[in-house]
Amino acid sequence: MSAPESAMKSTAASLGQRLDRVFADLTVLAEKATGIIAPSGTSRNMLEALKPEVARIVEDQAGLVESAGVSVIPGLLDDADTWHQWWSLIDGQLVFVPHNLNPASVNYYDYTEMTWFERPLASGRPELIGPYLDFGGANTKIVTASRPVVIESRTVAIAGADLTMDFIERIFLRNLGRRDEPIALITETGKVVASNSARFAPGTRFERPEEHPGSVPVPVTELAASPWRLIVAG
Repeated sequence: MSAPESAMKSTAASLGQRLDRVFADLTVLAEKATGIIAPSGTSRNMLEALKPEVARIVEDQAGLVESAGVSVIPGLLDDADTWHQWWSLIDGQLVFVPHNLNPASVNYYDYTEMTWFERPLASGRPELIGPYLDFGGANTKIVTASRPVVIESRTVAIAGADLTMDFIERIFLRNLGRRDEPIALITETGKVVASNSARFAPGTRFERPEEHPGSVPVPVTELAASPWRLIVAG
């Protein structure tokens, strides 16, 4: 095994372990949500009971997870057609982040059309989405891990967590170490998540990713197929 391949495999394993921890936490969050959400109807205020679990996730995943919560499918709640129960760490405090859920508003936040919501709803499986620009996040690029909340074989909500790009990049660079070869962490569509070269900035698209058969996938236990892989980008 070559030195670059060995470094990429160890880096991929470290990234996979951290992502496994995130999805394990989302499993617990989803389970707690099933204890609150009833198929026959639920008040949105009842979802506030999830805050202690979100606080635990943010604390346990300090630096990596910056916000998390649950978003329900349309028509489920008794007192709102849609609801996005999401908390973010702001100035060291976990704060509920209100979103404009009024379809008639120019600032309408339709989370039901967001990929992190749509994909697990359609697939019935956990998903890893991004990097993408956060809505109202001052051009902050994030990655979202999400999974279905299922009651009686029906997906009633999506539990998710936003991951910081800076922390992912630190994990990547710390484990990769100093190398002469430009190495990039890319998504299945070729979007760069992190790299050790200024030539491949996070969020940009890497051309011709299919031409790198020696790429190393990031193993994530809960995902049907790894959406991330490391490649020698030179």
